[in-house]
Amino acid sequence: MRPTRRGYATLALVVVALWAGLTAGPRSLNAVVMPALVAVGYGWLSLRRRAPPTVTRSQPTPGFPGETRDITLRTDGAGPVTVTDSVGERLARRGDRPDGYSVELTERGVGRLGPATTTETDVFGLLSRTAERGDPTDLLVYPAVEPLAPSRRFAGLVDEAGSPERDAFASLREYVPGDPLRNVHWPSSAKREPGELVVTEYAAPDEGGITIVAASDADSADAMATAAASVAVHLLDRGLTVGLVAPNGRVPERRGPTARTDMLALLARAGPGRPADEGDVRIDAATEETTITIAEESFTFTELTGANA
Repeated sequence: MRPTRRGYATLALVVVALWAGLTAGPRSLNAVVMPALVAVGYGWLSLRRRAPPTVTRSQPTPGFPGETRDITLRTDGAGPVTVTDSVGERLARRGDRPDGYSVELTERGVGRLGPATTTETDVFGLLSRTAERGDPTDLLVYPAVEPLAPSRRFAGLVDEAGSPERDAFASLREYVPGDPLRNVHWPSSAKREPGELVVTEYAAPDEGGITIVAASDADSADAMATAAASVAVHLLDRGLTVGLVAPNGRVPERRGPTARTDMLALLARAGPGRPADEGDVRIDAATEETTITIAEESFTFTELTGANA
């Protein structure tokens, strides 16, 4: 607990009043010193007895570099309090609002928000108490996903993994954000509440899926993550079953929005390393360039994103 600027000014006034009392008599002490001391004492006692405030931070959704997220801070306290929130690496603060602030996602990885710092003052604004409140919140930043140009290099691989067209009907389930609208089963959706959609699940192709193995040198984890995320999203968007092996773990062969989210989350946290697994697509990120190998044919990731893919 320490004095505020107003508190220091009040203490300075008390000192001046004491000096005046020594020269002009005790009447000046009664007029200035006693009320000031009572105010400081009351402020100290009330602040000491006050229960610490609690700070609740909204949980932002993961995103890609360049996106922004609005962070809301809610404070519960018995008296005047201000809140500031720290923003860690991979994130940048982009403006404040009355109920919080905005952050920009800048780099792949796990960004951290908080802990929050609260500054409480007494009702007179003479004393303040500052402390860290609450736990930090992690904000996952996915690797950048580059659009891939139409490529003959994937043609045979896609054919082996199964046609990207619809397969046999399997079941109906509730709509999940990211599901293609062409899979919405309109007759069943019409029988539900407004806004509740049902989509058709189709049986997986018999031929199996595509496994991506991602590896990198010590200084090339970001390049590996971008290449692996771009290839995985490219294949998943075509309705294929895709699996991923990275230095920090694996996602089994699946398809759909959940598989996409799981792979992006795995790659967001991936560091350098070289898995020994075999795969249909191998991504090897080195200092000079990132190489992709499909069926013993190797080419650079730049070729896959360029006009000559």
